[in-house]
Amino acid sequence: MPSADRTAYVFPNHAPVEIVSGYASIAGDVIAVDGGLQRVHDLGLIPACIIGDFDSVDPALLSLYADIPIVRHQPEKNETDTELALHECLSRACYDQIVICNNMQGRFDHAMGILQNLLMLHEHGISARVESSFQIFFFISARVTLKVIPQSVLSLIPWSDEVRFSDSRGLAYPLTDLCIRRSQSRGISNICLVSEPEILLDSGTALAIITPPHPSRNA
Repeated sequence: MPSADRTAYVFPNHAPVEIVSGYASIAGDVIAVDGGLQRVHDLGLIPACIIGDFDSVDPALLSLYADIPIVRHQPEKNETDTELALHECLSRACYDQIVICNNMQGRFDHAMGILQNLLMLHEHGISARVESSFQIFFFISARVTLKVIPQSVLSLIPWSDEVRFSDSRGLAYPLTDLCIRRSQSRGISNICLVSEPEILLDSGTALAIITPPHPSRNA
């Protein structure tokens, strides 16, 4: 049964040692994806289900979870294991939020695939994000108020041909009447001056990347 929190935490092969929000804060269903089961096991978490073609998970480890539902796929498939796991989450129609725990530091094509998966969730109207050990990734296509640690770095990358902002509040570099084309990098490395900066995006879709300040910088 899904958690009452209605949040799914997806652990693929490249789940990091820690995520920005902290694994201790997890309050929802844990979805183990193939080799990501090892990280789930190391953290002492109990998966709601285990998904994949199981080409990168130790059979002995998998056998420890014989009482957990398994969704098994053939290795010869079009989708990645992560995409299949996200479709499983969508098919359950019970999650308000999906968090993909991925370090985004493996193969670049795999990282781009994760972002494509994230966009798919965004297009389905699901609140979703990728959390690595030091960054958070999510898509925006409308007005949004963020919740961040002040002095976090915010980068806005056009994912459509262009994005048009009418204004912003609480950012070091205002987005007033700003258009950024997909071939431009003008949205990189803004600074959040407040804990709830506001972005007024009028058209287009942008990838938002938040890099909170490193703990050592606040010492």
